[in-house]
Amino acid sequence: MPLAKRPEAPHQALGTVHSKRVQAVARRSEEPIGLKVKSALDSLARTVRFIARQRRKTRIESFEELAEFLGTRSAYIAQTSLYGYLKTRMGTQFTRYFEDDEFSRSIHQAATRLYASCLSDLTVHSVAVVSERATLTREGARELAENLYLAALHEGVSERDRVLLPDDAVARFRERLARTVWESEASGTHAFWGSIEDLVRYAPVIDEFREADSEIVMNSIRFRWRDVREQLRKRLMPEEVVASTFRP
Repeated sequence: MPLAKRPEAPHQALGTVHSKRVQAVARRSEEPIGLKVKSALDSLARTVRFIARQRRKTRIESFEELAEFLGTRSAYIAQTSLYGYLKTRMGTQFTRYFEDDEFSRSIHQAATRLYASCLSDLTVHSVAVVSERATLTREGARELAENLYLAALHEGVSERDRVLLPDDAVARFRERLARTVWESEASGTHAFWGSIEDLVRYAPVIDEFREADSEIVMNSIRFRWRDVREQLRKRLMPEEVVASTFRP
């Protein structure tokens, strides 16, 4: 399966995706996530409803189905973890903060960046599980992971919002793949260090709160990832995914 060209910025990388399977998953959405509380929470509610429907599906058997799983679960973890922390920290004033345009934009940027971080972690873990249970070379694992990441990122972040991503998001993911030891990423929380740290790093709170809350916040996202890993192992059909991805 051909890879995308390698420009530096994520919005450029996503604009050059040309793999047929990646394009099948990457259906562009021009609507940005809303900046006000209603739009933000509506977005979260849509994600939750979609995942509830997906739970009834028993198998992930293709590249497209795995990319969809990665994108929706990464969005769910990013949104519930970030909004949950902010709601706990702000208390009854939570909704009022969304009415401030500047702070609302900060929350939106944090959610977008955390989504990319969650997607990086879950993609590496998922491909490690595929490699553990199916015949896949190291180069095949890297190729599969890169294409899954680009496809899910393209689908999960609207064209307008891609400027909110770190400029080196795609480049850092490729660097991560180059040094990944796949055998060590298939179990436990080893693959999820990035999103666990980035939830604390990206949350729009003062440094005092960041330091005081870090342990509790990091444990909360660790707990959320556990259910996603269990779903993946129950539903993933590694041989079928590999066959659908690398078929002639």
